[in-house]
Amino acid sequence: MSIVQELENAVDIVDLVNRYTNLKKAWANYKAVCPFPWHSEKTPSFIVSPSKQLAYCFWCHKWWGPLKFIMDIENCSFKEAVDILWSITWIETNTFKDKSQDFRNIFSIHKDINNYYTKTLKNYPKMEKYLYDRWITSDDIKAFNLWFADSWLELYNYLKNKWYDDKLIWETWVFLDLKSKKDKFLNRIIFPIVNQRWDFVAFAWRVVNNQMPKYINSPATDLYDKSSILYGLYQARNAIVKKDFVIITEWYMDTIALHRYDFKNTVCVSGTALTEKHIPIIKRLTKKIYLCFDGDEAGQKATISSIEMLKNKDCEVKIIRIKWWKDPDEFLASWWDFNELIKNAFTPIWYYFSILEKKYNLDSLDEKKKALAELLNTLKSYSNNIEVDFYLKEISNKLDIKLEVIYTEYRRLRWKREANPKKIKTNNPNIEDIILAYIIEQPELINIFDKQILFKENLWVDLKNILSSWVEYFEKLDLDKQNFIKWLTINISEKIAESNKENMWEQIKFLVNKINSDTFKKVKQNFVEKMKKEPDNLEILTKYNDFLQISIKNWLK
Repeated sequence: MSIVQELENAVDIVDLVNRYTNLKKAWANYKAVCPFPWHSEKTPSFIVSPSKQLAYCFWCHKWWGPLKFIMDIENCSFKEAVDILWSITWIETNTFKDKSQDFRNIFSIHKDINNYYTKTLKNYPKMEKYLYDRWITSDDIKAFNLWFADSWLELYNYLKNKWYDDKLIWETWVFLDLKSKKDKFLNRIIFPIVNQRWDFVAFAWRVVNNQMPKYINSPATDLYDKSSILYGLYQARNAIVKKDFVIITEWYMDTIALHRYDFKNTVCVSGTALTEKHIPIIKRLTKKIYLCFDGDEAGQKATISSIEMLKNKDCEVKIIRIKWWKDPDEFLASWWDFNELIKNAFTPIWYYFSILEKKYNLDSLDEKKKALAELLNTLKSYSNNIEVDFYLKEISNKLDIKLEVIYTEYRRLRWKREANPKKIKTNNPNIEDIILAYIIEQPELINIFDKQILFKENLWVDLKNILSSWVEYFEKLDLDKQNFIKWLTINISEKIAESNKENMWEQIKFLVNKINSDTFKKVKQNFVEKMKKEPDNLEILTKYNDFLQISIKNWLK
């Protein structure tokens, strides 16, 4: 029997589906509204058959076995679905034999700790009042399973009566030490942390006075990796898919508050920035991400770190700025409309600009240059050209600088990064290379070359193509040649910066004279050969005379 067959036989499909929707008994089967976010219904059409180990939706016209159901509901790969089923069943397959019993026990003890404390809040009216004063409702408490830790020895004794050994009890990190058996959560509000399948994996606690730090999380364990857990994702998943965007906050209370105000597509990163592990989890549900961190310095650092993390990840990123309030929870309590903040959310470049306009006096030309340099430096690592184009236009509008100037500066900066001289074959450049590099560095030079270069119909093909459409010509070059031209462009830019523009004009004058001189010799030789063949051809003699007049006028001999 294969691992997949073992897993599918071991799991109860009723229990599995019931994790994602509320099943009700209907004769031999079970019935519920369809759990998939693409199907919104009020009348149940989703049937689960325990005898056949199948689920079927009469509206979607689709059926699911346990593995297929997990792949669709979690939007995950086959391998990830196998791992999820194993974490639910804990069957001792050859693949997972060493882990099964340990993981079953550690999940079980976390669940029992939560069960012990679940109803404690009702015994502490002051703690309930504290939460109600923070606008936490009884529905919030139920949805996020909040509780109050009041145990001295009782929790330890409760776990021992469940036959858990001291080693496993200690690995929960709930106790200060096993000698005192004191609960480290004592007199604190507890936020149970669950994975995407509502398995309890850790706990966070919040002080109810002005002690610092406000929040403390369980340390990292085999179950709990802070960099891959998003608080509230289990509750938010369907709303994220339906709305096609996710709001990411910094703290638990912010996420709970936003859910209360029907922004149920909200999750929390537990007081840290977004990580590489979070991104694929989010992208299974949506590619539109709204960052909504606190307005303090730590929140700003977390926002910038998250923006950098999301660069080139094929995501649309916006930043919700809460300007006059400390955090989203405080903003919502003020009765302002959070939808307006979403509507007016900043792009990453707009967010960086909002920071720089406090750092620099943008009425000063010198400081405006510095702000532009910082913005372009941020932008140069973006790989998507459409995204770059959008942000460059935004920079142009924000700094009131012509778009073509912004493009020129950006191109120079990006090419400087890409053109690594160690990787470029720096052969002696020919005249076309130098002309192209000058035009790329300063596009307005195309007009000067066009006016001053003579006998254009007789130019060699590459130079003709450069003068007629240099962008198209450049894009057709192979990568090595493009990098070589970029390297030349950087050299030209640095030489102009080091000296002055007079030297540049001398170089351009030399290039024009060289082209005209070489073309003159080539055209003259052609005329000489034609006149030898047809010495009495008046048309050729007339054209030759015109050619000489132009040449003498431009000092060509």
